[in-house]
Formats: sequence, C-alpha cells, structure tokens
Amino acid sequence: MTTPTVDIIVPVWNQPFEARACLVSILNTTDSARLIIVNNGCNRDTELLLEEFCDPLGERVLYMTMERNIGFVPALNRALVRSTADWAMVIRPNGMVNDGWLQALLPLTGIEHAGIISPLCTTETPLPKHLTAAHCSQIETCQLSFAGLMLSRVMREEIGCFDEDLDGGLWCLRDYQQRAAARNYLTYLAPAAAVHSGPALVFGSEERRRTREQVSQQTCQNRWGVSHQYAIYFPKQTEDEHLDNALKLIVAAARRGDRFTLLLHRHQYQQASERGYRCLHTAIELVSLARFTAHRDLHKRLAELTRAVATLMVVKGVDGIPVPGYGNAQSLSVITQRATEASSCRI
Repeated sequence: MTTPTVDIIVPVWNQPFEARACLVSILNTTDSARLIIVNNGCNRDTELLLEEFCDPLGERVLYMTMERNIGFVPALNRALVRSTADWAMVIRPNGMVNDGWLQALLPLTGIEHAGIISPLCTTETPLPKHLTAAHCSQIETCQLSFAGLMLSRVMREEIGCFDEDLDGGLWCLRDYQQRAAARNYLTYLAPAAAVHSGPALVFGSEERRRTREQVSQQTCQNRWGVSHQYAIYFPKQTEDEHLDNALKLIVAAARRGDRFTLLLHRHQYQQASERGYRCLHTAIELVSLARFTAHRDLHKRLAELTRAVATLMVVKGVDGIPVPGYGNAQSLSVITQRATEASSCRI
C-alpha cells in the first residue's frame, strides 16, 4: 500500500506562544507532511512569529493570510479548498501532538470507506471508560473534536466543507459526520494517536453563543433526527449467529449516533470479547452480568441506566423471550428499523 500524502492545517488567531508550541510539536513528530498555516487576522506579534516560522520551511508550508478573523470554521474551509493531499489533518493551534501520532493514524487510511479519522483528543473526546487503547487500535466513533481531525480528500470532494452557519463546534461536527455517513463514509478513532489541546477560543457574548448553539442543534436535528439510547438484554440461550447478526444491526444504528448497552451473560461476554466486539464502536458498551446472580445484576444495572437516562429504551435481544422484570421491553425490530433507515450518523 502506498503511503498517503497528508496536509496538516493549523488555523491561527493570536495566542503566539501556544501556536508556536503547537507548530514545533508538529515539525518534531513529522518529516514529510506539508503544513497549511492560516493567519486568521492575527495581531502583528503573532503574524511576525508565523512568518519567522514559515520562512525556512520553503515548499513544505503553505502560508495563507486573512485580512480579518473570519472565524475558525471559515478559515478551515478555505484551507481545505487549498489542500491537495490525500488526507487533510486539522489541528487547533493550542494543541500538542505526541510522538508517533501520525504513524498511528496512517494505517486507518487504508480501511475501506474510511472518510474521517480522529486521534484521541484527551480533553474533549476521551476514550470511554469501558475501553482502553490496549484493547482497541481502531474503533468506529461518532465523537469528534476540532482539536484534531483527519479528512479524506475523496470524501471532501463528494460532500464538501463544513457548514459555516452552524456553531463551529459540536453541532457543526455532527452535521459533517452525518453527511459523510450518508455517503457511506465511516469515522474511526485511533486511540494511540493523541492530541493534547486546551479549550477552544470563544467569541461573542454568552447569550449569543447559547442562541447560536440552540439554533444549530435544532437545524442539525431537523436534518438528521434525534438519537436514542438502548439497553439490550440477550438471554442465556441466545445463539451465537443471532448475536452476531444483532450486532451488525446495532453497529449500523450506532453509526447514526444511537448509544447501546448490551447486557450479556458471562459466556456471551467472553465470546464477544474474543471476537473483538468491544472495539466495534465507542457508542456500544458490552456489560458482563454476574455469573450466579445474573437476573439480580440485570435489574441493578437497568435501574442505574434508567436513573441516568430517563428516555432509555429497554429491548429484548431475542423476540419472544422477555427481559426479566420488564414486561414492556421492546422488540429487537426497533433496532432493525433504526439500522435500515437513512444511513447517517445521528445525534
């Protein structure tokens, strides 16, 4: 497999010390990727720093200048249009990358249908508590951050850039991921590639930001719908083939943004772990019920989940076999319906 080319995009607005540290960390850990540095209306001190940084790099850097701060997402979009590499890597200018981060990301570019690849952004998209980097070298996800994000050029040519009318954060990212998923592009997390980033700079009054976020949320949900959280109990007599087929449906729904807790008997959990099912998607958690008090443990865990998520839907893993103590548990067909509706990563 040919090593793909990479452009690393860093939109900068002031914060000269943080920006310099970020750029130095990139240069110290990469030797071939081109940098695209966007001077997004910086003050003179930051501008001088960027010019001094870029001068000795020659053709390895593309330096872009905006006359004023046009916002992070618009600046990013302009850089994405100028990117000619196979993949464009976005890093926020107050971030720091770890040794080997790019080498940990590149193998995932060869996965069929991979369109978005995320490093582990330790402050914003940490690995869920039920997973460890040792378990999963790659895992599908719906959690993204502008602190670090890798985008396929082929995908971008098909779906375009980010929606600048959205909030420039959570909802903008979710909308973009949903557009990608609707065209059959998958999103992966590479836990071994870490980006350590401070909080994103915020602009405008708190009230204005809150209003924009609410409008963006409503826009995104109007486009793609609302997510759900499910707890699915698989009885002890569940056949392996049935569990495998159910997991295919669950993964398809998780790509839309639905979240799942799978309540498994001990032998089911062990078999699922051996097959790598813990690393299917960050929105899918496998839980092993106690060996000798499985029903009591089931009731306890469902009670905890219900307290945490008022809208939790309890589902029968096998139609016709009830969830002990839950007479109103829904049929697995609700997951089938979610999985077969329009393919998009919902929130």
